[in-house]
Amino acid sequence: MEDKTQIFLCGICKGPSFSTRFSLRAHVKKFHPGKVEELVPKKTYNISAVCDKCNKAFSQYSSMRQHVRNFHPDEIEVLSKYKCYPYKCPECPKQFSGVTNFNAHKKIHQTKIVTGNRSNQLKCPLCKYEDNLKSKLIHHFEENHQIVVKSENMQFDSEEQFDIWKLEEEKSTKSCFIKKRGAKTTLNGTKTTYVCHRSGKYISKGKGERNLKCQGSNKINAFCPAGMSMTQKANICSVDYIKTHVGHQNDLAHLFLSYEDKQKIASKIAENIPLSVILDEVRDSTSTTKTDRIHLLTKKDLFNIKQTNNLNARPVRHRNEAISVQTWVDELQKSNCVVFYKAQDELCEGYPHLKSQDFLLILMTDGQKEMLNKFGRDCICIDGTFGSNCYGFDLVTLLVLDDMREGFPCSFLISSRTDAEVMSIFFYFIGQSLETQVSPKVFMSDTSESFFKAWLRVMGPPKYRLFCTWHVERAWKENLTKITSKETEVLVHQQLRTLLEETDKQAFSVMLNTFLNSLSENESTLDFLNYFKANFANKAEAWANCYRLHTGLDTNIHIERMHHTIKNIYLNGKHKRLDKAINAVLKFVRDQLFDRLITVQKGKLCGKLRELKSRHQASQKLNSNLVMKIETGWQVPSNTTQELYFVEQRKLHCNCKIICQECDACLHQYSCTCIDSSVRYNMCKHIHLVCTHEKHLLDENCTLNDIQEMDIDQADDTVVIQESTCENEIEDLVSKENRRDISKLDQDKLYLKHWVCAQIDRVSTVPEFIKVKDIIAPVEAALNTIKVYNSRPCKKTRKSPHNKNIDE
Repeated sequence: MEDKTQIFLCGICKGPSFSTRFSLRAHVKKFHPGKVEELVPKKTYNISAVCDKCNKAFSQYSSMRQHVRNFHPDEIEVLSKYKCYPYKCPECPKQFSGVTNFNAHKKIHQTKIVTGNRSNQLKCPLCKYEDNLKSKLIHHFEENHQIVVKSENMQFDSEEQFDIWKLEEEKSTKSCFIKKRGAKTTLNGTKTTYVCHRSGKYISKGKGERNLKCQGSNKINAFCPAGMSMTQKANICSVDYIKTHVGHQNDLAHLFLSYEDKQKIASKIAENIPLSVILDEVRDSTSTTKTDRIHLLTKKDLFNIKQTNNLNARPVRHRNEAISVQTWVDELQKSNCVVFYKAQDELCEGYPHLKSQDFLLILMTDGQKEMLNKFGRDCICIDGTFGSNCYGFDLVTLLVLDDMREGFPCSFLISSRTDAEVMSIFFYFIGQSLETQVSPKVFMSDTSESFFKAWLRVMGPPKYRLFCTWHVERAWKENLTKITSKETEVLVHQQLRTLLEETDKQAFSVMLNTFLNSLSENESTLDFLNYFKANFANKAEAWANCYRLHTGLDTNIHIERMHHTIKNIYLNGKHKRLDKAINAVLKFVRDQLFDRLITVQKGKLCGKLRELKSRHQASQKLNSNLVMKIETGWQVPSNTTQELYFVEQRKLHCNCKIICQECDACLHQYSCTCIDSSVRYNMCKHIHLVCTHEKHLLDENCTLNDIQEMDIDQADDTVVIQESTCENEIEDLVSKENRRDISKLDQDKLYLKHWVCAQIDRVSTVPEFIKVKDIIAPVEAALNTIKVYNSRPCKKTRKSPHNKNIDE
């Protein structure tokens, strides 16, 4: 068909244009009759057929047959009986009727056909000879290398019998045969071809970043003639088996674990048998005469089997991660754990500012709701982390402090972004899930404003808004690099630490102005000055210690520790699938609930109690005589500086569980002006010292009438042994007891004998007999050891260090 957009011009007139070649040829015939073949030659076609009657050529054989029907109908049987093949290959006897097939065939003789990175040429493993026919390679082995390739024909009544024979043959010859391709249906039946697994060329599937193992690849980069050809017809299996291997040794190092062995191991793993126990059972089954591939089993193989059978991925509901996450959400929605969910590539009608690629998942269980309702009025901590999944989604946690001052996560947000809009949705749905509005005393987050702005928009202002001290110091260290001089950088850092730890507001205001003036006078600190003014100078109430005295919170260390635990313990330091991250978060919440239950019921030692005990031990090194009683409390001098600390009693009685038993005081009864108490909210050593001092004064004021003197009569404490029996009577009692022990031993032996015989009679299979034999085997050695040990003279026991050798 002519191209309708093509334009044909006359080479002489240069004027008129024609839309078809036929119109141009008609124009030339009319105005330039002598130059028709020169200007517009006839279009040539590839001749595929020629009419024998009129010698007319055709480009297609079907056109020639139509011509014969139209012009030579009487000779149609003669002229169109045989197809014409005008194209003959000079390299081989093949002929072609079309030029396209002929050109494709010529490439076979010009170059090798390459599929991907693998050539169809078969290479001899013993020399450089190559050929594309298997029969020629086998002939080459016999002629050039004097290797006789043995073959054998067999027949089996069913495919199951063939599979059993194939498995036994592979075990006996230490080889493995794999399918070359899928089954092929022929006239003789269904044919399946198996080849030696070491035959072929190694093709790396990775990027080449990892090296091969020491024994190298299983592939020998050459052709091994060993193989099987199984033809199945009417349940009868005919097998042509070539058993000769060329180019490699049949060893265990290059064998795969059999499918049966993998299934047995997978079933044991599914029964939650520890991997170390499975490995011990396999290695205990070895013998000196026979070693199989399974005896080379390693823990890496067990992990691979576990991963292949999806036994280590209980949270994985589907291989497709999107389907698996959706399945998780559907399951959790039944238990009211999912507060809000928006999948990717979806639009949310109620929230048009959420983009299609955004992902949001808010999780909060019933236990978390109860904890937030109970402790949400004290301290709220919120922070985010990344690295819990492979998509870069952030994990945001809202945390409260319980009555043991332990952090407890009350809600989680997994989101593709954590700006103020997304955080507003997070806080809104949390507020909708609670019975009352959350109005905390302290709200702590990192130095970014997205969390706090969203909280103000939804929940309202808290009493204190604090930056996490750890985030403040990290931000300072990252931006101190803007100072070009190292000495100035160290000096500025020291001044920042002094500002942070100052507890007097007036002194802090003076120090801050002085610090800003010193930065403005130095050119190397101007960049850091601009950063400090923009982010911290006007927000001193959020980070300075003088504004957070007795707020009960200093850092977000609870969230940082929790995120570290989730990523490194529950996720094993890996961040891949999102469904595994969801499962890890839920398991962490479950374990936290059980830890709180154990703490309440059994009195588990929490972090605050450990700190309290350590402060009490530190107070024992201080001199209690230095404590001075004043009108408002007690005055305690510092043991390292000239500073005086003031301890004040806030409560007489408290139901707090964080109690020092030695001091008979809790965390909330006293306060001190030191940083450890006023900022870090600990029961500092000065409070312990005051409690100890008051306890001593109370003991000294006790009257002597309250002390009861107890006369201890030494005669009453002595025990007189009356000799009521003579030596002969004692000997009779001892012998009687011995006879009783011997008779009881005989009875126990007889019972054990009957029981063991009964268990042996129950054995019906060889594996059961081997198991019983393995259990009984160490009995003889153990009895001999006990007899030798009892025959030794008794030695006097003495205490010795645990790292000394055992006495012989």
